[in-house]
Amino acid sequence: MAVKVEVLSGNRSIGGNFVRVEDGDRVLIFDQGIRFDVMKRFYAGFVAPRGLRELREIGAVPRAEWYNGAGAIYISHMHLDHLGLLSNIPARVDVYVPNLGVYEVLEEKWSASPSWLSMVPGKHYIRLDGLKPVEVDRNGVAALPVSHSAFPAYAFLYFGSDETVLYTGDFRVEGFLNREEFEDMCGGPSMLDYIRENNVKVDVLVIEGTNLGSARPPISPAEEHAMLAKILEGHSLVVSTAHPLDLEYAYFLLKMGRPVYIASDSIAKLMEAAPKLPSEPKLLAEYVKAPLRFEASSVEELGDNALVVASYYEAVDLLRDLASNNMLPKNAAVLISEPEPSVEEAQAYEVMMNWFMNLGVQAYSMRVSGHYYPHQLKKIMDAIRPKEVLFIHTAAKL
Repeated sequence: MAVKVEVLSGNRSIGGNFVRVEDGDRVLIFDQGIRFDVMKRFYAGFVAPRGLRELREIGAVPRAEWYNGAGAIYISHMHLDHLGLLSNIPARVDVYVPNLGVYEVLEEKWSASPSWLSMVPGKHYIRLDGLKPVEVDRNGVAALPVSHSAFPAYAFLYFGSDETVLYTGDFRVEGFLNREEFEDMCGGPSMLDYIRENNVKVDVLVIEGTNLGSARPPISPAEEHAMLAKILEGHSLVVSTAHPLDLEYAYFLLKMGRPVYIASDSIAKLMEAAPKLPSEPKLLAEYVKAPLRFEASSVEELGDNALVVASYYEAVDLLRDLASNNMLPKNAAVLISEPEPSVEEAQAYEVMMNWFMNLGVQAYSMRVSGHYYPHQLKKIMDAIRPKEVLFIHTAAKL
């Protein structure tokens, strides 16, 4: 019996991925994300979701019947357009998340949220486990590390009864780490290196296409490094925003030659999970409360050449605090790493920019995409050589 692959959500939207694989009696699901394009149409401000039933009815989360017979659900990374609402899973099933420790840090925040985010954690009958890089598990699935704006992130290679299926999740071809750094941090070779070096024959490729049809400039990590070096040369204190899951970007900032300070609990905990760092950051005790291995410091000790890493909201609070205490140096700057894909941060972008202008802080917006660029698609296809291709996580008509 042939392996059956269905893209039930995400084939004409950026996010909300849901891939169902049937192979005889085995049913596997790759990702079960939220459709943020649908959320934006129905909810804003005081209009909030009333529960899972309503979210299913409007198509913001997967339908209950899509899970029928599923023996395991694999989550490629913990952006919510892939992780989704685990409480939406209707029956007992094994759920594999990229890293249990990272998930538990995020779960604590979600559980305490007064918003719909409290629906992210799963119900008592969900059996959670962490993925193990590269190993082929009892379901015939290998989790292959990929570079993305969330850590850790994986593609899934399924060795079926008569076909091999590769689901890429979200990934970029060029990341911020060299190969040695990537393998140390992620526990194995990247998806493309694994496919090439093991001569894997892929029958069905389910590949993301986020940037297809987009006008986003194809900025590489090397190009961002050159731009950031110019900015650091021309400014005193610099605050750089980072997504709480973007360990690669935080690692990159540690290599810029300035003393680095962390002003975010989530980012600090993620950096502590890294097996090796190019330099040790310091923690700003006013903003990081968790007891971690890094040395604690305070805003009073920030020099004019400091590079502070914070989340989007914490960057605004930090600069406001410095200004109100007459500690904001002249010629300070803030780097905005464009949020991807968090709908909450995207909604606050204009508010953030208004604050930076009000405080007299020069803002720069630049971002190496967490997704491959269209000109790299040929290189990807040459490496994988699939028999059949299904696109997902794209608004482009393909």
